[in-house]
Amino acid sequence: MTKDNQQVCYTINDLAAILPLGRNSLYKLVNRSDFPKIRVGRKLLIPITSFKAWLEQNQNGVN
Repeated sequence: MTKDNQQVCYTINDLAAILPLGRNSLYKLVNRSDFPKIRVGRKLLIPITSFKAWLEQNQNGVN
């Protein structure tokens, strides 16, 4: 979080609370090559602005 307490990245747990997907499906989604993510060691961070842009571009379905 930034100094003003605004979250800039989601975690897998955050996505689980937002999207109606199980954990296995979330990991399949996040591990796609076109999905925006930052890997820090074993931790996955999803930049919120990049995620929203990706979601907008893929609103007609993800294969």
